[in-house]
Amino acid sequence: MHWELEITLLIFGVAAAWLSISTRSLLTSAVTLTVFSFLMALSFVTMGAIDVGFTEAVVGAGVTGIFIIIAIFKTARQSPEKPEPRLRAPRLAALLLFGALLIYGSTGLPDRGDANALLHRDPSAAGTVNAASYYIQNAYEDAATPNMVTVILADYRGYDTLGEEIVILAAGLICFLILRTTRERRERERRKSDRFNR
Repeated sequence: MHWELEITLLIFGVAAAWLSISTRSLLTSAVTLTVFSFLMALSFVTMGAIDVGFTEAVVGAGVTGIFIIIAIFKTARQSPEKPEPRLRAPRLAALLLFGALLIYGSTGLPDRGDANALLHRDPSAAGTVNAASYYIQNAYEDAATPNMVTVILADYRGYDTLGEEIVILAAGLICFLILRTTRERRERERRKSDRFNR
């Protein structure tokens, strides 16, 4: 993928995260958090992790956002007034320093998919080739699929992926049941108020 796209997604992701923690409107914060999750899903896709991006889009931007919005509609829409925090400048400086350390630490990491990275060259404690090296060397031959991530998750770790899909399905069903229960309760309250008004 082009690095320009990754930098653009990173900038918009940071902006969405900052807006979500700085606004007093809880609804705006929830929406910007779902936007942040969707941008992270796109970032995972640019890295070649299609399944992780799909999971982030469904759970992070979809189900979690719906749960937060439902909770907001059942409570207050704005956070209470809080006094201005003291020592704001040192907190911001510490945050920027921590971010700079993370960026500096990431410069020493190998490129994504580098088969010659130390992690992939070193044998395991038992003296055998580790799993990462085996995946890189044999993924296409074992499954005849050009996307290595798909082979790892659908073939080598199929049961683990099945468990993750069950979690996503359960979250979707729970969300459906919550929305259905809320709608039925509103219908009952409307009918009760109609009978009372007669």
